[in-house]
Amino acid sequence: MNRTPAAKAPRGKTRERVLDLACALFNDQGVERVTTRLIAETAGINEGNLYYHFRTKEALYLALFARFEAAALALFAPGTAAGADPAAVPVERLRRWFLLTWSFRFLFRDAVALSAAAPQLRRRLQRLSLRLQAETRATIAAMEAAGLLALPEEEVREKLLANLWIVSAYWISYLVLHLGLRRVTPAHLRWGYEQVRALLAPYLTEAARARIEALPEMTLPPGP
Repeated sequence: MNRTPAAKAPRGKTRERVLDLACALFNDQGVERVTTRLIAETAGINEGNLYYHFRTKEALYLALFARFEAAALALFAPGTAAGADPAAVPVERLRRWFLLTWSFRFLFRDAVALSAAAPQLRRRLQRLSLRLQAETRATIAAMEAAGLLALPEEEVREKLLANLWIVSAYWISYLVLHLGLRRVTPAHLRWGYEQVRALLAPYLTEAARARIEALPEMTLPPGP
C-alpha cells in the first residue's frame, strides 16, 4: 500500500513558526545559550531547513527586531485611538509598550551580546529610538492640550521626556545589569510600568488623576 507523504508546511508558515519559537527560546534562555540546532529541533526541522529561511542567527535577530519595530510603531499609528478618552489613550499606549517589551525582552536583556553579534541591530534600534522619542513628545503635548498634564516650564518638559524614555526603554537593562537579575518576571514588568507612572504623577492634573485611577489595572502576562 502506497503511503502519501506528509504535506510540507508552506515556506511562509514555516518561517513565521521558526520566528515564534526562536523568540520564545531567546526570551527564556538568552541569545547566547540558544543554538541554531536547538531552534531547529524545537521547530521540528533540520538545520539545513532552518538555514534555508535564516542563514545566520544574525538574520534571526534582525527578523525578530523587524517584528518588534512594526509593533512599536503601530502603537502610535494615526487613528488607532480615535474617539477614545484622552486620559485613556496614553495609559493604554504605555501598557501596550510594556507588554511589547516583555514579549521581546531578549532584545533589552541581552542588548550587549546582540550588539556584538548583529552590528546592524544597534543602528536600527537607534533609528527606532529617535522615532519613538518623537512620538512620546507628541503624546505629552496632546496630554497637555487635553488638560491632563501641567508642566511648569520647557526645561521640565525636556527632562521628563528624557527620563520617560530612559525608564520605559531600559528598565530591563537596569534590572539585569545593575541589580544582577538573571530572570525577568511579570512582577518586574509591573515594577517597570509603575516607575514610569511615578515619573508622570507629579504633573497630572486633578481631573487626570481621577480619570486614570478609574481605568482598570494592567493585565499581566502569565508567569511566576
